[in-house]
Parts: sequence; C-alpha cells; structure tokens
Amino acid sequence: MPEPTPTPFARLRAPSHLLAIGLLLAITILGAAQLAFLCDDAYITFRYVANAHAGHGLVWNPPPFQPVEGYTGFLWAMLLWAAWSWLGVEPPAAANVLSILCGVGLFAVVARAALRLRWRDGSPVPGVVGLCALAVIVGNRSFLQWMTSGLETALFNLAFVAWVLLAFRGRRDGPWLFGWASAAAVAALTRPDGLLFVAATAAVAAWRVVRRQARWSGALLALSPLLVVLAHVAWRRSFYGEWLPNTYYAKVTGAWPEAGLRYFGCFALEHGVWLWVPLCLLWLAVELARGPRAAAGRLRANLPAVAAVAAVIFHFAYYTLAVGGDHFEYRVYSHLVPLGGLAAAAMAVRLCRSRWVAVTALALLGLAGSVGWLHLWLTREMPSYGFRTVAPQLPEFAQPVARWFDRQQAWLRFRLIGLRCNFHALFLAREHDTFPRRMPIVGATDPFPAFATGAVGLVGWSLPDAVIVDVHGLNDWVVARTPVRPLPAWPTREQFRLLIASQDRDQDGFLDATELRQAVRAFAPGDDEVEGVEYMASILMAIYARQRPDALAAAESETIGESLAGARAMAHERSPPPGYVEELQPNVAVADGVATATARRTPLTTPAVEAFEAAWRDRVRRGLLEPR
Repeated sequence: MPEPTPTPFARLRAPSHLLAIGLLLAITILGAAQLAFLCDDAYITFRYVANAHAGHGLVWNPPPFQPVEGYTGFLWAMLLWAAWSWLGVEPPAAANVLSILCGVGLFAVVARAALRLRWRDGSPVPGVVGLCALAVIVGNRSFLQWMTSGLETALFNLAFVAWVLLAFRGRRDGPWLFGWASAAAVAALTRPDGLLFVAATAAVAAWRVVRRQARWSGALLALSPLLVVLAHVAWRRSFYGEWLPNTYYAKVTGAWPEAGLRYFGCFALEHGVWLWVPLCLLWLAVELARGPRAAAGRLRANLPAVAAVAAVIFHFAYYTLAVGGDHFEYRVYSHLVPLGGLAAAAMAVRLCRSRWVAVTALALLGLAGSVGWLHLWLTREMPSYGFRTVAPQLPEFAQPVARWFDRQQAWLRFRLIGLRCNFHALFLAREHDTFPRRMPIVGATDPFPAFATGAVGLVGWSLPDAVIVDVHGLNDWVVARTPVRPLPAWPTREQFRLLIASQDRDQDGFLDATELRQAVRAFAPGDDEVEGVEYMASILMAIYARQRPDALAAAESETIGESLAGARAMAHERSPPPGYVEELQPNVAVADGVATATARRTPLTTPAVEAFEAAWRDRVRRGLLEPR
C-alpha cells in the first residue's frame, strides 16, 4: 500500500516547532486585541441588524420607508444577527470577537500554506522557512489591525485568501472544486467584490469541462455552493430593487487614479513592497531563463492559479485606479499582506535551494514591512483632526523620504482617503460623548421623528426610533443618485499672492506656522474653530513646504488655490438635492444624552412618507435632480 501523504504539521513534531506555532497564534490574538477598535461605519451594519432583530428586516429606516442596502457585508450582518438572536450579545460587543475568530481562521489557512512550501523538485522545505514566513505575516501591523474594526474585513480576508490558496493546490478533483466554490461563495456573500471570484471559479470549471478534464455533472455538483450567491443576488434585486448595494452608487463618482496611486505608494512604503517587487522581477527572470515554453506550459497546467492571480490583480487595479483607494487606511489591501508574504516565500525557495537564503530574504521583507509600526508609534498622540507629520521626528538621513510620505498623507487626508484607524477610534470616542447609548425619543408627536447628519453610524445605532437621513447617501437611495455638488471655489493665484503677502509679517518671504494659521483664518473666515485652523495649516504645510520644512515660501503658497480647487472627498461627494431634507422636517435634537423631538408644523404620516418617497424616486428616474 502507498504511504499516506504527510500533513503539513507532520514535519513540526519537534516541541520547538509546535511551541513556535502556538506562540505565533498567541501573538496574533493578543496583537489584534491590542489594536482592536470600532469605527463609525461599523455601526451602520449594526443598525441594519437591529432593525432585523426588531422584525423589520435588513433595512436602514423601517417601513413605510423603502428598503435601501447601505451595508456591504450580508453574511457579516447575518453572523451579528445570529449572535444577538441566539446568544443575546449585541453587535457592538460581538463584532470584534467574531472578527478575531475570523482572524484565527485566517492564521490557520496561512500557516497551512506556509508549511506546505516545497523546493523546485517537489521535496518539502524545512519547517523553519515556513515558520519564518508565518512570523513575517503575523508581525505585520495591517494583518493584525484589520482583524477588528466591526466591519466585515476579517471575514472577507479569510474567504479571499482561502480562495486564492486553494487555487494553487495540486489536486483538481470534485472535493477541491467544491471547496474552491465554497470559498468564492463566502467571499461574495461577505462583500460584492467576491462576485469576481464567483465568475472566475465558474469560468475555470467550464474550461475544465470543455477540455474534458471534468464532467458536466460533477462540475455542476461541485459548483453548487454558488447557487447560494445567485439566490442572494436575486433576493437583493427583489428586496432592494438593485443589483448592487446602494453604497456603490453613493461612493463611485468617477475614476480617481491620482488618489489611488498615492494611496498605494504609502502602502508600499509602510509594507516593504519596494523590496518585494525586485524579488518578484528576479523570480520572473529566472523562470523565463529556464525556458519560456516550459513556463507557458506550467501556466496552462495551473489555470486556477492563473485565474486567482488575475483576480487579485484586477481587484487591486479596480480599487487603485477606479475607486482611488479607500476611506480607511489600507483596508482594501489588507489581504495582500498574507498573500504577498506567502508569495515571497515561495519565490525565494525556488530561486535558490538554501533555507538560509530564503530565511534571510523573508527577514529583510519583515524588516521593510515594519514601517507601519514605526508610523503608529510616531503618531500615537494623534490630533483630533487625524493628521500628524512624521518627518520632523526622524533622523536627517530619512527625512527626504519621510517628507514625501507626509505630502502624500496630507494630500490623501484632505480628500478623506486612508484615514488612520487611531483617528477613527478618536472620532467614535468623541461621538460617544454625544450618543453614549441607545436612546428613546422624548416628546415625539408623530410616528416618524427624523435626524439628518453625515456620520450616521453611531447616530443610527443610538437613535433606533428615529428616521436617520444620511446626507452623503450611503443609506439614502435618492442622495446616492443625486449629481455631485459643484466643488468650492478657492482663491486664485493672484488672490493667494496678495493674501500671503499680507500675512508675511516679518517680510522674509516665508510663512511660519503662526503666520500660516492667520492666513487660513483669512481665506476661510467661516472656520474659526482652533481644530479646523490647525488641521488646514498642517495639511498645507505638509503638502507645499519644500524649501523649508517649518515654513511655507510665498512662491509655494501661490499654487495652493489651483490645486485645492479640484479637491474631491471620498464617500462624501454626494449631498441631498434642494428641498429633500427640508421636506422630511428633521425634528430630533440630542443634548446631555437625551434625544428630544419637537412638534412639526405638519405631522409626517405614513401616506406622506409613501408619497414623498415615490415623488423623489420618480424625479431621480426622470433625471430632474440638481445638486445643492
């Protein structure tokens, strides 16, 4: 009888190896717990779950308001709903626990792949290489950070990474295809991005049948998990009336590569991608040197792996070039950390049959990817407006790169891209001062008290009995389809020149920090808050100060208006059309932890709500809306 194939852990029987696995798992759990945070956007899903728990279904505002899909994680919402219904644990308490459990699952998937690494001849790689690869991944801040947040990111990353790694498995039988399709289905149910993996899985299965590598009957049976995805898409269309979530229409207003490339540039610096790329190019050159035909043959023989790599590249390109990054720091790239670490390990062991060469390469990658921890340390005392330069805190030799990084970060921050997780935690903590708990509405005289705001997450959770009007459209069908409002007019070059000259009190041709703050007050007189002035001054200094890091030259200042005049704002470009919010008559105010509703001039009744929704949706379909 043939000997059974050893499992990945069969080569780790030494107590030291088992101890290393346990230690890395403990670091994963403790590290994620230490970095754990909840963001305001997570409470959007929590409100949907609360309405479902109350019997209204997954809706933002209960009937008679029409359903809107303002969340992006259906399966994540189902898990939170189950935890509340079965265990009595509300979403804010359950979210990070479930998220870290998904992180443990991701650790197991990555560990199994790391311990299955093989030399070019197919023989197993020593366990120390796999352990080193796993340590590099576990030691990455983004890997740990996005195991929490209250969003569906950890669940999606688990399904995404599992789907990619299954594509590289050698076996191509029915159980393998069933597992691959299951991973794609979980990803698609967790985020709409997963539909890409569903399409790739179905395409590969069809190709294998056409090539007579599988039978139709067996392939269809193995693809049966995808039927759940089709059922969900059909339900979405019938319940919400759309093929895609409402958030897509609210957020995506046009291609934004100039933002996405900056977003990726910062990610590359913090995660050592600049060192990963040469390794990839060297591996590719060696593969081609060993025979282009042989390389092409290997690609044809591993079509699922090719499809998986293509899907990863497409997903990356879409968010980088079309969307322009993400509102959160590196959330849409977080799955690249384990995939990139495993890919680097695989390439290293194929370049040279030496465990120490592979370990050295991985150690260098881990060191290069530790910049994210340095940034976290340097910005640990984050200002309330969420931006702090790092160049002044670094040695002189590192400052040229650090100043470039600060400029990109300031440019992104001004456009609400890549906001840091510690800023999201600070923002939510401040919101908790106003909305400390779930509050009943006091003094409501009609059944639909309303509250209009932009940051709707915690507000929506804390005011379960209020109609929440989302003025940025994530949870509002009409606002999400209203044309983008015109960009604000900034002073011209000549106006800036005169303004800067008037604020240069010592006439040295530079504006120091004090003079720049005075200039900000002069060209934005409506913003007298100290926080707003400090924020704008720090952004302008970081972006435009080139000659001196502590002062802005007059010549540099003249171009400020031209570059800021076209400034977009991620996920904040929509606004309600004129008259829309006013017709709902928001009448809820919150003070000292008490929500109070004042009487409306005209009570908002069920027939009035139905007529309001029908009229405004008709205006959208007829193209009659104008931006405010």
